[in-house]
Amino acid sequence: MGTENFRKITIITGHYGSGKSTLAANIALKIAETSAAHSTAADTSAIVTVVDMDIVNPYYRTSDLKAIFEKKGVKLLSPMYAGTNLDTPILDYDISGIYEDGGYLVIDMGGDDAGAYALGKFAEFIKEHLEETDILCTVNFCRGLTDSPAEALENLREIEAACRLKITGLANTTNLSYETNKEVILRGVEKTKELSRISGIPVKLTAVTRLSACEELIKSGIDGEKIFPVDILIKNIWE
Repeated sequence: MGTENFRKITIITGHYGSGKSTLAANIALKIAETSAAHSTAADTSAIVTVVDMDIVNPYYRTSDLKAIFEKKGVKLLSPMYAGTNLDTPILDYDISGIYEDGGYLVIDMGGDDAGAYALGKFAEFIKEHLEETDILCTVNFCRGLTDSPAEALENLREIEAACRLKITGLANTTNLSYETNKEVILRGVEKTKELSRISGIPVKLTAVTRLSACEELIKSGIDGEKIFPVDILIKNIWE
C-alpha cells in the first residue's frame, strides 16, 4: 500500500490497546517514504504531519517516536506536557493551518469514546473536508471488550457519538504483539468481515506485523484484503 491508498487526512481511533498508535506511526512513515521517492525538496505535498491527540494513555503514544519521525522527515505535534508526569491535556492545534500548508495529516486519537471526545473540537473542520478524510477504527479481536464483532460495533458507535463523526473504514489490527502469527491474523480477518457486514463500514486494511510467523501472509497476501505490513515501534515500558 502506497500514498494512493491514503487520503490527505487519516484519523486513527479505536479501543484501548488495539494498535492505534502503532498503525498511525506506520502509516505516517509509509507515506513519508513513498512521497520522498517522488517529490522535490520544495514539494509541500510530500510533508507528513502526525498529530498526537491521545490524551488518555501516557504509556503508548506516537509522541514517543519523535526521533524516528525526525529521521524520516515526519513532523510531530504532541500535547503540551506529553512525556512528563503531568496529566494536563492541552490540545491547542491549528489543524486548519497545518492542512493549508499542504501535505498529509495523520491524527492519532486516544482510546474509546473518552479519547474520541478530543476530536469533536475539530469536527466542523473535518466535515468540511470529508472527501479528503478517512476516519479509521482499529479493531483488535484479541483484546477484551472487543473480542467479538458485536462488542466491537458497540465500541465503534460510542466513538462516533463522542466525536460527532462517522467512521469511514475499518482497520483490522488484530494482534498478540510478538506472539502474533498467521492464525491470529486470519481469525481477525473473518471477524472484521463480519463487523463490516453488520456495520455497513468497509474494511480499509489488514495490518500484519513484520514477524517471522507472519512473513508468509505478507508475501502471499490474503484474498480480497489490502495487506499493510507494520513494525512494532512503540515498546512496552519495561523493554
